[in-house]
Amino acid sequence: MDPGYYVAAGSLKARSFQLDVVANNLANAATVGYKPDLSFFAVFDKAASSGRGLPLTPYVNDGVVFGETGVEFKQGSLRATGRPLDVAIEGNAFFTVRTPQGDRVTRDGRFQMGTDGQLQAEDGAPVIGKNGQPIKLDPKKGSVTITSDGTVQQDNQVVGQLALTAYAKPGTLKRLGALRYDPTGQAPAPVKATVAQGHVEQSAVDTASAMVEMIRLNRLYDLSEKVASTLVNNLDASSISNIAVSK
Repeated sequence: MDPGYYVAAGSLKARSFQLDVVANNLANAATVGYKPDLSFFAVFDKAASSGRGLPLTPYVNDGVVFGETGVEFKQGSLRATGRPLDVAIEGNAFFTVRTPQGDRVTRDGRFQMGTDGQLQAEDGAPVIGKNGQPIKLDPKKGSVTITSDGTVQQDNQVVGQLALTAYAKPGTLKRLGALRYDPTGQAPAPVKATVAQGHVEQSAVDTASAMVEMIRLNRLYDLSEKVASTLVNNLDASSISNIAVSK
């Protein structure tokens, strides 16, 4: 196999994955609290393991394979909703919710009051307070106020404080469903954030930049495809020629 084929095949695989990542980011350009994914790749030398010792192996046989994705936690803009239980974070922190699989963190602050007064996420997951317990409101009492440090008040009485957490390497948080992340094993970091009541954080996807990136990747994919096709055609022609000579 022509060593250059490994380069072209690796490039096709990498560009295909990158296109999937960008397409998913674009699909979530209007999703509240969404943070875009970034793609990373590992380098390998396919021909080096063949033992053929080709002179150009160190220079032309390096290819790429998919390594992993990471989340880019950049600040999204805030949009006013007027709902007292909508809260958005400006800064590096996350809200904490409790699920059957354990505590999870999120930037989605579209909360609601359950029938028993419990502060909940949209799917009913309890919102956790700084004391490690769900925050309870009284459905029979008046309006709810949430201050910039996450303190929850009802009828001017403090009922709890939102558990805000931050991490040293947020980009390595494992993305889960429902705009949540698994904080297991993460090193904590100082919280440098404020809470805005009556707002939600919009998606951090830059639509224009993502569209430009998709166009760029499509062009690179086409170029890689042409290189691979040319190499395959040359290989076929060479094989036919060699068979004819051998006869």
